[in-house]
Amino acid sequence: MIEKAFDITERMLTFSLELARETGAKAVVVYADVFRNPEAAQAFEDRDKTVRIVYVTRSPDVSKRFQTLGCTAFQVPDIRLARAGQIKMAILVGFSRGIFANGDRLICLSGIAESGVLDSVVCMKVGEEFEMFSQTGVQEISHHADSEVFERVVDIAVALANEGREGKPVGTTFLLGDPEKILQHTSEMILNPFRGYAPEERNILDPSLEPTIKELSTIDGAFVISEKGIVEKAGVYIRVAAGTTGLPRGLGARHHSAAAITSVTESTAITVSESTGTVTIFRGGKILMEIEAPRRIGPRTKATDEFFKDAKATGALVGDLENGESGKENP
Repeated sequence: MIEKAFDITERMLTFSLELARETGAKAVVVYADVFRNPEAAQAFEDRDKTVRIVYVTRSPDVSKRFQTLGCTAFQVPDIRLARAGQIKMAILVGFSRGIFANGDRLICLSGIAESGVLDSVVCMKVGEEFEMFSQTGVQEISHHADSEVFERVVDIAVALANEGREGKPVGTTFLLGDPEKILQHTSEMILNPFRGYAPEERNILDPSLEPTIKELSTIDGAFVISEKGIVEKAGVYIRVAAGTTGLPRGLGARHHSAAAITSVTESTAITVSESTGTVTIFRGGKILMEIEAPRRIGPRTKATDEFFKDAKATGALVGDLENGESGKENP
């Protein structure tokens, strides 16, 4: 007998609340883009006020809708990710905003977006779950870069990893932190394309700057971005003699140089691999997190076409929220 989508989700949520109580978890983290109706999810808030539920979504409208209902919710980059990627991104953004902290035990629920089903659960302790999130340097991220700036750079990096530039894979590096100290360990490979522009015109938080960043990502070298989001330079060569021990085998020069510069400066490096599409975040000379780009496995099907389509992923979901639909099986 095939159960309705929400029956499965309801059981997963019930189990997760019980598990959170038994393990003393700080929160149950829910990938909310599977829901067709947030009011249905809100019902679980009233069952047990001792367990905190945090909803994560790619849509600002869905996030606001949950917040209007009195729920804790925040937005992550509007990029489709596999289940592990959903959890990693949720923890990373939650950590940068101070919602989660090192040592927190979390129960994370995820599923395929718009499927209507939460089908996977992960019980983890931040800082001890080496597959998901290393504790190296997590406390220092917010000390040298605004959380909004950090999230924006991660957003652009993940978009480049998934979309490339004009259909071609892109590899690049973003360096966040004190530009004066970072630039002491770099040299210009090209004339600085941001020279002469006012700070407000080269702020990474300005959406109109995104096409320029993506276009310049096709050239060799790294971007240098201040803690307030001002893009100081592009196309710089990292020259650090410090060794990078403990990195996995198979990483190229881009990753080693990114790790090296974070070992000698108060900075965070975010790399995009041209060959794999993986986004890697470095702090203190070590990997903080890897976010793998999803890829097709097996034959092309309607389900994979839906998942990898170019259209904005959250459009259908927002429509479902407005229509108040819930409990329907995925066609």
